[in-house]
Amino acid sequence: MVSDGVGEDRRLRVRDTPLFSVLNSAAFFVAGASAVIGGASWVLTFTTWTSFMSSSYFVPFFALAFPLIGWSVLVVYMRHPEWRRGGRTGRQQRQDRAREQQAALLAAIPARVRIPLGVLFAAVVVTSLLSPSSLPGNPEYDPSTGHYFYDEHGTVVLISRAAYLHAVTAQDRLFLGGALLFTSIALAVTWQERRLRRALAAPDRWLRPVRPRPRFIPPAPLLAVAVVGGLVGAIASASLLITRVDAYNTDGIYLRTGHTVTARLAADHYTVFVGCTESMTCPNVPAAALSVSVVSGGVISTSPDPSHDDLSEAAQPFVGKLSFTVPTTETVALDLTANLGQPAFIVPSEGEEARALAGWIALALLSVLVFFAALIPLIVLAVWRLGFGTPAPDGRPGRKV
Repeated sequence: MVSDGVGEDRRLRVRDTPLFSVLNSAAFFVAGASAVIGGASWVLTFTTWTSFMSSSYFVPFFALAFPLIGWSVLVVYMRHPEWRRGGRTGRQQRQDRAREQQAALLAAIPARVRIPLGVLFAAVVVTSLLSPSSLPGNPEYDPSTGHYFYDEHGTVVLISRAAYLHAVTAQDRLFLGGALLFTSIALAVTWQERRLRRALAAPDRWLRPVRPRPRFIPPAPLLAVAVVGGLVGAIASASLLITRVDAYNTDGIYLRTGHTVTARLAADHYTVFVGCTESMTCPNVPAAALSVSVVSGGVISTSPDPSHDDLSEAAQPFVGKLSFTVPTTETVALDLTANLGQPAFIVPSEGEEARALAGWIALALLSVLVFFAALIPLIVLAVWRLGFGTPAPDGRPGRKV
């Protein structure tokens, strides 16, 4: 039996159990963190920052929207009997039932957030869902050929890099907008349910705290939001970093001994990476082993790479051996005269790439730090709420659920 807050006792139903309350609270916190981070990402698609987003950036937010909206439907279904009412077969009865279900769904959303949700729905539809022409196909990149293209049910259409980036932006905006809309609805429904459940008290047979609450620990809702936010931020930034590093490696210019390679290089500092053996020993590469000549005339000098950058490509380690600087955008001829016995390729300095991604690296580290800094005290609170430890001398009433 459980008290409903009005003085009546009734049989404990599934939706009245503490477990249901915990699951609803978890859905609320996850939806809140996903809506905040996903919403900020959706806004960024309208700025130049969107160039840092990968084509799969939206996946974590889009995947979370399905279980969250599913839980919200379950909450509405269990709280409003008109959603479970059957036996009506006539047309008028079906219409009446549809109106009752719509009213129940509207009642599950707090009145104060209905207008903001309507504005959000209009913004998502206008900016994302009504522009299918910007996505004639799935934007893809083939690192083996260096081609960007649309893949529309097996039909490949080659496009420029600018068109590819525009398509990726439109794709992220479309799916982030849809995920934001459904996640916001789930946030509103679970918040309303969480507010209505505050009157329920757990029966004595359920686990409850036996000691005073641990001091100096922030509220559980704040910790839960921080845990989810840190996790989502770490996944999103790690996905972006991995995509950028993969593109960085695959865009390299491979060198072959005795074969001249012609390429147009932008003004930048470049590093020659050479593969190592399994014993992590790399061949010595003298500066004279690589000749870099400008097609229009002139020679660019090479020197030993002072940074000794290293990276991994196809599970093989590479170490920076030589470096050179291209002062202006030039078409150059690259001649490798030494037989290295290992693959070698040229990419812009890894140190400069790391500096370009410094902000995202810092965001990933900060997200991981926030995740663990909030997870540890949250576990401590969970242990306290479950009643582990030596009971306090004075008895304590059952906790709210």
